[in-house]
Amino acid sequence: MTTTPERNLVTTDDPLLTVVVPAYDNGHLLEMTLHSLTLQTLPRDRFEVIVVDDGSNVPVEPVVARYVDRLPLTYLANEVNRGRSVTRNRAIAAGRGEIVLFLDADQPAHPTTLERHRDFHVGRGLRPTVLLGRSLALDWGAIDALKRGETPDHRVIGDYNEDIRDYLLFAPSRRRDWKRAPWIYGHTNNASVDRATLDAVGGFDENLVTWGGEDNELFYRIFHHHGDDIDLFHLGDEAITYDLPHFRVMPMLMSQLTQNMRYLAQKHPRFDMEFFGYPGNWANAIRRIMRFEDALAACERHGLGRVDTLPAPVLAELEDRDCLLIGYGASKVRLGDGGRTFDYDAPLGEQNWHLAGVVTGLEDQRFERVVSVDLWRLFAPEELGAFLVESVRIGRRVDLVRSAATVTPADLLPLQIVDDLEFIRITIEPYFRLEVTEVEGTRTVSLLGPRG
Repeated sequence: MTTTPERNLVTTDDPLLTVVVPAYDNGHLLEMTLHSLTLQTLPRDRFEVIVVDDGSNVPVEPVVARYVDRLPLTYLANEVNRGRSVTRNRAIAAGRGEIVLFLDADQPAHPTTLERHRDFHVGRGLRPTVLLGRSLALDWGAIDALKRGETPDHRVIGDYNEDIRDYLLFAPSRRRDWKRAPWIYGHTNNASVDRATLDAVGGFDENLVTWGGEDNELFYRIFHHHGDDIDLFHLGDEAITYDLPHFRVMPMLMSQLTQNMRYLAQKHPRFDMEFFGYPGNWANAIRRIMRFEDALAACERHGLGRVDTLPAPVLAELEDRDCLLIGYGASKVRLGDGGRTFDYDAPLGEQNWHLAGVVTGLEDQRFERVVSVDLWRLFAPEELGAFLVESVRIGRRVDLVRSAATVTPADLLPLQIVDDLEFIRITIEPYFRLEVTEVEGTRTVSLLGPRG
């Protein structure tokens, strides 16, 4: 085994692939993963394996030692458990390859998997890109096959041991749309990315120590670093690993994930991360993100959501008040010291976030008023309901403002827009005390609190 090698990156037509494998107390699983790497079709002089033991109670070094003469292998160990982010970053720093493939210790690879990842990146000229492979869940029969050194086939994998993302991508619309927020599907159990991109974004966030979300967060930053390029992420359906069954205490892991999601919501106060944390599956999260992105674009095209177009008497009511003001140009209004804005024209900052408003993380009754100019009209029914409930929770009064901007529903199709305020009034009146006002063509439906 070697210590950390020197970095000597040279772009060639046959680049080195670095395989990053974090390990913690799972030597029996790591054994099968390392064995699978000895069976790869990619020549051994074209890849390296970096295993980092994250302070295991039972060190995995004896397992690694059995493969030191069979693989181009580097073994590193953390003295104490520091989490998967730190561990993967250490492996990335130790590697020499221009392509980095993340595998988990419980992910034996199909014999062609490393070659498929390498060929994909070479085929794209080593440009910034991410390939997400498939991880097939296994039952006991496939474990026996792997222990015999065999590649599991359909007889032992079966019809139902698929990648957990498969059902979310089955419908043609889901397969089309996932690239609008591909980081949601980004898992580092079988994914590769060019090293230059990893270096540019700084690797994994080492504040994420416990289980869950650190891989999504890395790919979130990668996606936005490259300007939300919908050609950046790709699905590698034939780049397959096998997800070995292992013991998990799911209530504990879900509690850790919940804490991590709170951290991510604070770190990235944008609507896409907000919808990622909202209840529902990943496909629904992407649909909500797409819809809100498209709504913002439509507002810009048609002059909707412009706070500066509101009548002077309406704006005067907001000045020096502790309000949450949602709309383009909101940050230019002189609010009170406790005010905050969701102004998508202005940069993110302590007082200005880019949330949609369905999950804000703000305190109960924080604001005198929550005011949304037009943006509320482009929510789908389920999101509008969530927005109203959240707004009533954080604000003593909620103003749904319909500006005087002229637009017909047909102008926005396939986006939907609330055009009939009377229908909205009738719909929500059983749940909230309402007041409807009009000033110079600007109409407002105000929620004065829940009924009862």
